[in-house]
Amino acid sequence: MSAHPDEGARRLPTLMPWLALGVGAALVLLLNTEWAVLPGWLMGALFLFFSRRQRPAVGFVGLLVANTVAAGVANLGVFPGSAASAFGMALGGAVVVAGLYLADRLVVGPRGSFVGTLFLPAATTGLELFSSLGNPFGTWGVLAYTQARVPVLVQWVSVTGLWGLTFILVWFATVANWAFEHRDTGRRVLPGLAVYAAVLVAILGFGALRLAGAGRVSEPVRVAGITVAGDVATGREAGLSRLMKGEAFADEDWRTFAEASRAVNEELLRLSEQEAAKGAKLLLWSEGNAVVLATELEALIARGSTLARERGVWLGMSVASMTPEAERMLRNELILVGPDGAVAWRYVKSRPVPGWEAEHSIPGSAEPAVSQAPGVGVLGGAICFDGDFPAVFASTAERGLELLLLPSSDWKGISPLHTRQAVFRAVEQGFSMVRQVNQGLSVAVDGYGRVYGELDHFTAEERVLRAELPVGRVPTLYARIGDSMGLLCGLLALGWVLQASIRGLVARRLNFSSTRLNSL
Repeated sequence: MSAHPDEGARRLPTLMPWLALGVGAALVLLLNTEWAVLPGWLMGALFLFFSRRQRPAVGFVGLLVANTVAAGVANLGVFPGSAASAFGMALGGAVVVAGLYLADRLVVGPRGSFVGTLFLPAATTGLELFSSLGNPFGTWGVLAYTQARVPVLVQWVSVTGLWGLTFILVWFATVANWAFEHRDTGRRVLPGLAVYAAVLVAILGFGALRLAGAGRVSEPVRVAGITVAGDVATGREAGLSRLMKGEAFADEDWRTFAEASRAVNEELLRLSEQEAAKGAKLLLWSEGNAVVLATELEALIARGSTLARERGVWLGMSVASMTPEAERMLRNELILVGPDGAVAWRYVKSRPVPGWEAEHSIPGSAEPAVSQAPGVGVLGGAICFDGDFPAVFASTAERGLELLLLPSSDWKGISPLHTRQAVFRAVEQGFSMVRQVNQGLSVAVDGYGRVYGELDHFTAEERVLRAELPVGRVPTLYARIGDSMGLLCGLLALGWVLQASIRGLVARRLNFSSTRLNSL
């Protein structure tokens, strides 16, 4: 007996939410890539379309499973470690995502008012902020980063930080679903769509005008970022790999490691001399590219000081010094030496990466180092993972920072994403930045995020970044108000949930009282 002709038509609407869930999960796989722009806009709309059309429990479990699988697969190519850790991290994030959509389902629900479209954006934005404050990975995974390749949108973070950009992305999802759910009302949805469109156009217009009106920040300074890799670094890299795997080193192992590291250090000094001779006024080594035993650190600094004095340059020496007998053996440090040969400041990485580095690093500096550098500007320093924590740079505007040196060491799975994220700090606070990266994308940008130099470690034959970089400040509102946007969103969402909870409690009590009266 053949199926009824209407059966397929009925089945398709039932399958559509599940299809949306599958497509949304597929887009999650693109979030850590250069193609993250469209997923940033579409993923939430698809997940919301699914969640709004399921019972709350079904929607929660569906989103939890889909996001755990998709994010876990994506993590395999991004974070080193076991598959269990990759999927464990994915599960934690998926619980948050599914919980947000469950809250929307219970608080707003299908066919809610246009005002209700604000709940999920506010809740997501607030949760991203509060999560980043206590999360050992900082702002990693914040939705706003998906728009890193759209300069006109990135300008918005100079006003609201990451949080305003996350809000507008999630609001698109809720407005799109609101319009679809109220499609039977015809033109009545147009005012709501017009409100969202006006806000989005205003944000895009702000970004376009800001970039169009961006003149030269200041006179350019010739900078050079230097990384030593390849054959000369093979022995040193092998030793670091053994250490990070927890292998015990005997005295002979440390001697071999130190000798291999000296070869890299010699090459760093040689290349620094070479770039200074070519006219560079500021030199920066990538994170931990120089490695020494703690007993040899001062000798290396002295050689850098001599070079800086003889060539009249500023030299940022990024050095990892090791104290074999100490439990916390690693000192991950950026040392700035001036043209007079004196050390201007020393900065110790404040946010070691969770895992081996965090377990073996000495406590870091409280805030970025900042000082006046005649002939260049006000120079500051931080290191790699510090750039994932906007709060680290909260004081830089008051201290007049004009150029941030951010030496880094990445790996292929997070390049160029990690560098794109760091550029947000420059736009938020309005300083220029040089991020010289071992195994990643190196850039020199100004306070608008405009690129003056770029170098891909994996395609370049010579791993030296050269740029004529304007050094100066660009005023931003975010530098004054900080994370106020994210905080307000979190408070708004919390108040909304409390109001809905009280309203539901009152309704249940009234219903209970009515039932008792009817039974008398």
